[in-house]
Amino acid sequence: MNSRDSSPKRLKPLIMVAAIALLAGCSSNSYEITQYRLPHLSESVEALCHADKRPVFVGDSAAKPGLQLQQDETRWHSARQHRWSTPLAHQLQRSVQRLLLADNCEGKLTVWVDDFYGSNDSRAVVAGHWEYKSQDNQTVLEGTFTETVPLKSDGYPALVNAMDEAWLNVMDTISLGVGQKLAR
Repeated sequence: MNSRDSSPKRLKPLIMVAAIALLAGCSSNSYEITQYRLPHLSESVEALCHADKRPVFVGDSAAKPGLQLQQDETRWHSARQHRWSTPLAHQLQRSVQRLLLADNCEGKLTVWVDDFYGSNDSRAVVAGHWEYKSQDNQTVLEGTFTETVPLKSDGYPALVNAMDEAWLNVMDTISLGVGQKLAR
């Protein structure tokens, strides 16, 4: 009887060690997640428009946490290990508040981003449309944009830099379009 009592006592520590090892194995990631932020957001700014004056809306594919890649005409991939540090919609919102007509926050500029991805021909693609309404709603301007920028090298950092450049080009185009029409 004494040997029976000691068997469960000997197994108990082994079961505990095995359970801890199993839990540790399940909780560890077998891959590292890298997070990205649009580089121009690291620059300081003096002017910032209120978010309700510069809303940005992103399409479903751009709202995913992983960077989006076109594999071919029909297949798309959302990266699992290469993600935005904060949601892309938030980054684009802050960017528009900081850079688009920030010296004159009157009127409402709304931007819809339908595409924000890396293409299968090594380009960053940013596409969508925008609308500007003057404060008195007398002036309504709108336009579309499609900007592609070739990647300077392979890899996700190069893709993020090209996306950033494409987005800055889009904002310059919108700013010029609105500014020129308002000056008339």
